[in-house]
Amino acid sequence: MKLNRKLISCVAAALMLGTAVVTVAMPLTPEAHGSWSREHRPSAEQWQQRTEARLARMANRLEIKASQQGAWDAYAKSYRETFAQPKMPARADNLDAAATLRQRAAFMNEHAKRTLQLADATETLAKSLTAEQRKVLDEMARRDGHGMHKGMRGHHRGQPPVAPAPQPNAQ
Repeated sequence: MKLNRKLISCVAAALMLGTAVVTVAMPLTPEAHGSWSREHRPSAEQWQQRTEARLARMANRLEIKASQQGAWDAYAKSYRETFAQPKMPARADNLDAAATLRQRAAFMNEHAKRTLQLADATETLAKSLTAEQRKVLDEMARRDGHGMHKGMRGHHRGQPPVAPAPQPNAQ
């Protein structure tokens, strides 16, 4: 019985020591908690390339016809503006909590306005599409509803990307 208690005490002490070592080794910067540091953030060029590649995939799947090109161009312009690389305000360490939150709210409000403009452009585009194309557009919107973050699912805090869920075979 005394041997079991001694063994349990040793294991508990080792676990506590291991936890302390890991805690001390953790960086204290905000980037350590999962936000993109400047080194890991895509460049403006990379961001634009991703946006253009996504628009090209969408146009290809929708099979945009010449008669729909005007509505598509308006949609693509709005999409680019909505998902342009975010320009977060510079971090100001001298702001109090309320000012910081107001700054973030202003940023989110601006993005919300652009998103509503994209919704209007999407509605105009949908009106120019055939019934089959609208189904494809609706599916893309539902499946990729996270905008530019689709490819980043599961890729948070250093984790590898998660494979997409298998799609059932429609027959």
